Amino acid sequence: MDKKKEKKEKIEDVPTQKTEKIAEEIKKEEKKEEKVKTKEILGEVNIVPEVIATIISRTVIGLPGVAGLATRAKGGIGTLLGTKELEKGINVDLRENKEVSTTISVILEYGSIIIDVAKEIQKKVKGELETKTGLKVTEVNVNIQGVHIEEKK
Repeated sequence: MDKKKEKKEKIEDVPTQKTEKIAEEIKKEEKKEEKVKTKEILGEVNIVPEVIATIISRTVIGLPGVAGLATRAKGGIGTLLGTKELEKGINVDLRENKEVSTTISVILEYGSIIIDVAKEIQKKVKGELETKTGLKVTEVNVNIQGVHIEEKK
């Protein structure tokens, strides 16, 4: 009768041993995955402010109510910038802790609701920068430098 108990215990031990081996293999695989995750980081990615300014300019130019980006003239009145110099109307402050703030100078179309256009600029710029760069946007300041009145032809 003792032999039957011993056989029964051995039979019960076999699944337990297999389970333990499987558990050990899973742990080994998890450790390998952890090692792979740390190896995936290859180095730093640095984005220069000019790239951020380009993303901002392309985002702002496409918004309804925006005539263009502006730069300050000597008299304090903004001057509409051409397509090759758009980034001059944008100031980017990039911090080491992956945060960015920006000041955008724009000229709006006459008849647009200034506060609505400004809020839309802030919302769209924040969304685009965070999506495309992974940076945290802390501020989007909008300076309205003027209003563009369409000349009658």
